Amino acid sequence: MDRTIIESPIPISSVAWDRGLSHEPQIQESNEPLVASNFYPERIINSPEYFNQGIDGTLMSIYVRQSVYDKLINAATLLPEGYKFVLFDVWRSNEAQQSLFDILKNKLSKQYPDLSQPALLKRVLTTVAPPSDDIINKPSPHNTGGAVDLAIIDQTGHPLKFGTPFDDHTEVARTSYFEEKLSQGNQLTSDEEMILQNRRLLYNIMTEVGFTNYTDEWWHYDYGNQNWAWKSGAPYAIYGSIRPTFTWQDPLIS
Repeated sequence: MDRTIIESPIPISSVAWDRGLSHEPQIQESNEPLVASNFYPERIINSPEYFNQGIDGTLMSIYVRQSVYDKLINAATLLPEGYKFVLFDVWRSNEAQQSLFDILKNKLSKQYPDLSQPALLKRVLTTVAPPSDDIINKPSPHNTGGAVDLAIIDQTGHPLKFGTPFDDHTEVARTSYFEEKLSQGNQLTSDEEMILQNRRLLYNIMTEVGFTNYTDEWWHYDYGNQNWAWKSGAPYAIYGSIRPTFTWQDPLIS
């Protein structure tokens, strides 16, 4: 991939993400299956963060729609030699979604006790969508298997620096945060410059193969779901709510 493309600035959005508008596209379900993402360690490493932390409703394996998996493999070929993607989370059950929503709301209410309920809810919604009460028409992005949380590791297995941990809920997690600092005439430190380049690398590779980015999270990319349809201008989404199927037991309750 051309270095001028990899190093291109991340666009700065002039408007805040609108969760209502992002659910407006209609869904024409493609019926693509969910597939396990852990069979190609040469390109993709799995680190199921929510399972590792014991969140209710999670699985040890990370499941992803077939086309999303194919696009991830394609994107991985554009990484510098020896670099790999590390997946934190893709498909998510509604049980897990509820757990994450409740945990973060409780955490932020203790951290910011003076926040009003509307302000608290706004902070929570920046990082975690509530479980949908209309999974047919407005499923949570991760419940479709088309929302991908990921980062990059180098040839020695060390994670690249992106400025915040995965699932950080501060403004620094916004994908274009360091682009904004530059545009405002601020001088970046050498560490911030490296973070900026790493975010550009991830953003430009993922968007090159057809993903869109959730602007408040540098690690979150979408394909096929309503987020993607709204952001890309596609006529409709191709992924609705789904759950993995297992031969000997029912899928997780969603």
